[in-house]
Amino acid sequence: MQLIDLEAAIASKAPKLRKKIPTWVIRMMERLICQKEMNNAITTFGHDSGAAFAKAFSEDMKVVYTVKGMENLDKKGHYMLVSNHPLGGFDGISYIAVFGGFFPKIKVIVNDLLMYIEPLQSVFLPVNTMGRQKRSDMEMLQQAYNDPETQLISFPAGFCSRYIDGKIQDIEWKKSVIKQCVDSKRDIVPMYFEGRNSFFFYALEWIRRKLGMKFNIGLILLPRQMMKTARGKHFNIYIGKPIPYLHFDQSKTDTQWAQWLREECYKLKP
Repeated sequence: MQLIDLEAAIASKAPKLRKKIPTWVIRMMERLICQKEMNNAITTFGHDSGAAFAKAFSEDMKVVYTVKGMENLDKKGHYMLVSNHPLGGFDGISYIAVFGGFFPKIKVIVNDLLMYIEPLQSVFLPVNTMGRQKRSDMEMLQQAYNDPETQLISFPAGFCSRYIDGKIQDIEWKKSVIKQCVDSKRDIVPMYFEGRNSFFFYALEWIRRKLGMKFNIGLILLPRQMMKTARGKHFNIYIGKPIPYLHFDQSKTDTQWAQWLREECYKLKP
């Protein structure tokens, strides 16, 4: 079983950067991302994969889910399930745990950094949010879109929710989710995940934006949010009714439809 190795990951994705980072900084970053705790989970539940791993991991984290609106879904549907992205990682694992026993086949579109979690590679579709896409990843994503048996889960914001205008919410959703669903004839299911990260996480992100820092420091903190902040929590998940892909016509641009869809997801919270 392949364990998470931050040093090797940095060396692989940015070899020049790795040479500039002192070893003691790497060790500090490993503690920051809870590498030891995550590897313990992989070692403990690594005999499982996909939905089975996600469920076992959630149970070990003592996380409880209340799901409302599951009756809106058809097991034989052809869906793109879209959601807000409050946790930036554990919400994706949560959806795998929740839907893995309902749909025969699911895939979640995620940041390619999460592919280092080997037990979840079978249900992850990697997307590089920091640079150019790999041809192999693009082909894998297209195959999933074209597979009538695969249900897809997406976070159209592309990034974790931020503290914006006095509340925690997603940034503007990417218009590509509309085009992809129309092209693949997938009905869209809006969902709302009720959860939040720590105050420190949002404060640090707010400071980063105010200072104009391009480096997404919050990305480094997400594993800690998953291993520490999410533990023992009760999360509510709200599922709306499927929206036929034909609904997304020429009356709005793809960008306008994406923001409309974002608003529909947020309306699901009582």
